[in-house]
Amino acid sequence: MSKINALDRLLNPRSIAIVGVSKDFSSISGKPIKNLLHHKFKGNIYPVNPKYDEIEGIRCYASILDIPGEVDVALIAVSSKRMQQILEECEKKQVHHLILFGSGFAEVGEEGKVLQEKVLEKAKQAGIHILGPNCVGLLNVKESIPLGFATSFETEKGFKSGNVGFASQSGAIGFSLFGLAQEENIGFSYIVNTGNQMDIHSLDCIEYMLEDPDTTVVAGYLEGIPDGEMLMKISETSKSLNKPVILLKAGRSELGRQAAMSHTASLTGSEETFQAIAKQYGFITVNDVDNMIDAMKVFSRGKIANGNRIVTISNSGAAGIAMADYSEALGLEMVRLSNETASKIESIIPPYGSALNPIDVTAQALKEQHILTETLEVLIEDEQVDAIVFQTTFGGELGTKICQKIAEIDKKTDKPIIVTITGTSELTGKGRTILQEAGIPVYPTSYKTMLSLKYLVDFSDFSKKQMIEPPDQVFISGETTNDLSGIWTEERVKKELSLLGIRVPNGTVIKNRSQLEKVKDNLNYPVVCKVISRDVLHKTDAGGVQVSIHNPVQLERAYEEILQSVKQYSPNARIDGILAEEMIQEEGIEIFIGVKEDPQFGPIIVCGLGGIFIEVLKDISIRRAPIQIQEAHRMLKELKGYPLLEGVRGGKQRDIQALAEVLVKVSQFASNHTGKISEMDINPIWVFEEGKGIAALDGIIVWKNRIESSVSI
Repeated sequence: MSKINALDRLLNPRSIAIVGVSKDFSSISGKPIKNLLHHKFKGNIYPVNPKYDEIEGIRCYASILDIPGEVDVALIAVSSKRMQQILEECEKKQVHHLILFGSGFAEVGEEGKVLQEKVLEKAKQAGIHILGPNCVGLLNVKESIPLGFATSFETEKGFKSGNVGFASQSGAIGFSLFGLAQEENIGFSYIVNTGNQMDIHSLDCIEYMLEDPDTTVVAGYLEGIPDGEMLMKISETSKSLNKPVILLKAGRSELGRQAAMSHTASLTGSEETFQAIAKQYGFITVNDVDNMIDAMKVFSRGKIANGNRIVTISNSGAAGIAMADYSEALGLEMVRLSNETASKIESIIPPYGSALNPIDVTAQALKEQHILTETLEVLIEDEQVDAIVFQTTFGGELGTKICQKIAEIDKKTDKPIIVTITGTSELTGKGRTILQEAGIPVYPTSYKTMLSLKYLVDFSDFSKKQMIEPPDQVFISGETTNDLSGIWTEERVKKELSLLGIRVPNGTVIKNRSQLEKVKDNLNYPVVCKVISRDVLHKTDAGGVQVSIHNPVQLERAYEEILQSVKQYSPNARIDGILAEEMIQEEGIEIFIGVKEDPQFGPIIVCGLGGIFIEVLKDISIRRAPIQIQEAHRMLKELKGYPLLEGVRGGKQRDIQALAEVLVKVSQFASNHTGKISEMDINPIWVFEEGKGIAALDGIIVWKNRIESSVSI
């Protein structure tokens, strides 16, 4: 049975066994039966514990084998040391879906990890799927079926059903977020806590929820990425179904990564890489629980923005200024209104107001309610406006009437309307409730409003992009593809780059003094000389580079000086030769391109401006390989130093298209050799004037297979 089918049964059980159940309803092993009874589960409940004959009038069984009927799901509340026995009994009883509450597995160290592996191996052999261990359970909100002991299950109000699905590695964060979101009138379909993710993991749950017709927004709290390739497939599903996926990933700091290991035994991976992948594949990433609830709120309304052209309406000039500041910082366009729209608004608002964007209707709207709502109606009709932010401080009866009118207008349009209401619950609570019940996103501050709108615009933009097929595979001919091992130094890397159609300087490797005598009079001076050594990767530090060599005499001297300097720097270094190559005279801007194999996502390509931009400012852009030309241009535009390529302050524009094409070629090379490259670095690449291309001046590839032949002089 697939994990998707297993999740369907876990979330929709007809019969439930609780192994290790307790009559103490305040305990972990007692709360599950209490919660099922409290929420009036309609199926069969089978308590299992040899200590009791019955619990709350329900017969209790000594063993799961004694249960007379079929069992869809077994909740396991016993010691981890009893798991082998429990699995054997479940196999005999043909119970194929378990939720393990207990800890004492991989999160506690090597002994627990070994136990977890044994339990999983036995479960696979028995055809059993497991949620957990180290989890608090799950909740089918639609059917009010709580399977576990989360505090949120104990609500007296019941659960608000809706269109948000949530998978969380952490039970505490997952169900506390659920409770807070319920107070914001956000309805859920399912919530699943995956814990250690022994078998069923967070991405399985996200995939299931995306396919659920009643779930249109999916969120996940992750402490690690269990399957990088699966995350990419989830992106495709998210886009094809137009359902956003909101992710909060823990372990962004070194201390956080260590904590995640002890919490759920997760390898969190590089935060920088994760954020780049999320952006590339259209995931909405948030920084904390508060942000996630805000994102759920704006997406659960189900409206999409056609662009990032924003208009704000406010009865406070200061609030309008704040929203303008936030919009600029977040990359939202505070659009200039057309003359026609501005004229209509001027006829509505007081003469001392402002029809510019942000629109200031002034405090006169306290007396004349129609000012705010009629202005809103004008903007609804303007096709140059993609989303509207409505800000008000009005409370009491006036605020309530305004919110009622906004709710009426919102029903008539597909255009997103997002509201900021600042003020106490006592004064603004009724209006806020009206908006919440109408599904309109409402926030207490301008920043939360604009950030949530940014989430909406980003996903809308991603959804509108045409599904892109991966670029054509680049098949490289030549001898260099036969020996993918060891460290490829500059000479060999440049041969590969040349086969890829990337320009490299003409050069000759001088392996000994006899060869030096043969070539010194035939070189096209001036030249650069560089040591070729697998043991000296930073040539300049070792004195392994000399430039501006104009004749054979200078070449001989440079050859000897480089050999001597490198030997002093690293006496045991293997030197394959001295590369003498043409010294390019054209002026260029320095760029680097790198490749790194990520354990979760595979080959990652990085680019940035060289020199201080990489060493001091760390001005880089990251993507998962391979990429297409549009993505390559987006990478370059992300760089803080991109204006240098455009020709800032009278500088000459560089060949950005040629550089983007190189990014694509290197990314495809990395993709073709997935799992084989440890790291690759092309640095520097010189970018010449527009139309004159680029040149790769140095490079190295470190292959994962480090076995190599040795040639030295």
